[in-house]
Formats: sequence, structure tokens, C-alpha cells
Amino acid sequence: MELNLEKTRAEISRINDEMLKLFIKRMQLSRDVARYKIANGLPTYDAKREQAILDKVKENSPREFAPYAEKFFRTVMDLSKDYQNELRK
Repeated sequence: MELNLEKTRAEISRINDEMLKLFIKRMQLSRDVARYKIANGLPTYDAKREQAILDKVKENSPREFAPYAEKFFRTVMDLSKDYQNELRK
């Protein structure tokens, strides 16, 4: 089977657009979480919540992609924490 590079790249671009929309929505929700945590004196970092997310990612990822999916979600959660910490200033 021959790969059609242009079609594949177009599909990647479409997925990137979707991922950006989802990332923005996730960050908006992170802002809501930050406001709740600030109002209730809760810390930004929630180890149990993060571990539960990572466990689910590992469980639902094909073995081939699991370490990359975990890294992806760790990065997204780190960005979310960074944003939440900025909101605390």
C-alpha cells in the first residue's frame, strides 16, 4: 500500500485543528477549576486526580502508543497547572 503523503498531511492538519479546539476548551475548564480551588483554598496539584487520568490513558491506549499518550497527557496537565498557577498571582 502506497502512502499518499499529501492526503495524510491534510488529515493530520484537520486533526491538529480539532486538537487545538479541544485544548482551548480544556484550558477554559482548567480556569474554572482554578477559580474553584482558589475560592476554596485548595492546591493546584492533585496527585490522585492526575494518577487516575494517567491510569485511564494507559488502559485505553494501544501498547505501541501508551508511553507517548502518557507523555502527551502529562504535558497537557503540566500546562494546565502552569495556567492555574498564573491565575493565582
